[in-house]
Amino acid sequence: MSTKERRSRKHYSPELKLRLVKMAFEASNEGSSVAAIAREYGVNDNLLFKWMRIWQREGLISRPRRKYRKTASPALLPIQITPLTPTLPPVTTPAGSQDIICHARLRQGEITLHNPSVELMSLMLREMMGGEPP
Repeated sequence: MSTKERRSRKHYSPELKLRLVKMAFEASNEGSSVAAIAREYGVNDNLLFKWMRIWQREGLISRPRRKYRKTASPALLPIQITPLTPTLPPVTTPAGSQDIICHARLRQGEITLHNPSVELMSLMLREMMGGEPP
């Protein structure tokens, strides 16, 4: 559907809405068709029922339109990004030194690490302690 073919939304005056709602309540009390009243005035049936619900709940025919006011651009706050954990230089084991083995026995199983880095050990300890830094 092109822009020219697009139908604009119908706007009904508050007076017409009030008159139709009163007629619809009278018709429903008499056992007549509310939808017939809507069709007679060229209003969608569901729209008339909506007006009736709003009238019953709030005593209004329609809700006031929201007024959108243009605001100034949102204020930007300065932020500073810091790493979660300090990065440590990788630890290298001197050639010919012994292998370091870390073995942990947990409820869910066991884990063995050969030559773990300081970062890996720190991470493992932190996770085993429930996320608190060692």
